[in-house]
Amino acid sequence: MSQRLFIGLPLPQTYQQGLEALRDEWAPKLRSRLSWTRPGNWHLTLAFLGDTRSAEAERVRQALEAVHSAPITLQAAGGGAFPPGKKPRVLWVGLQHGRQESAALADQIWSVLAPLGIQPPGRPFRAHLTLARVKQERGDSWEALFRSLGEKQWPSCQIAEFVLWQSELTPKGPVYTAVQRYALRDRHASGASP
Repeated sequence: MSQRLFIGLPLPQTYQQGLEALRDEWAPKLRSRLSWTRPGNWHLTLAFLGDTRSAEAERVRQALEAVHSAPITLQAAGGGAFPPGKKPRVLWVGLQHGRQESAALADQIWSVLAPLGIQPPGRPFRAHLTLARVKQERGDSWEALFRSLGEKQWPSCQIAEFVLWQSELTPKGPVYTAVQRYALRDRHASGASP
């Protein structure tokens, strides 16, 4: 038996509500068929593992205990599409603060998974928050959406944990279940009681 796993940073309720407002504003204006990220599911992916056998999933869960990082201050800003310069397949919101810290955390995660034979993807990590996947592009003027994303003000927030999630694909979209949560705390912080 296998599980579809990924590791990411959860986003606060203010961000989930901001996603919902963006979807409500832009979905009626776009002709393309989009699969919007569901509010409540919004996160920053650090590592996508895909289908993972149960025994290996348990080793992943244990290996992630070795990750140490201080809490990360995130602030979203701007946005765009992947792949750049072509018909968009993924619409995203970027980060103004927290890019380097997220990339360092992702590197550390892949480092602790390497002894299990789990290798990172062959492309560089690009911190982003997925807004929607473009299922069918119908000639929309995406620049208006990107301008709007550039004007939107997102609050700064502190992320104090990362999560190993299981993703179950359903006809109504993916359902995410937290397998384990890991506190982000500085490796030099003392956990000893006085």
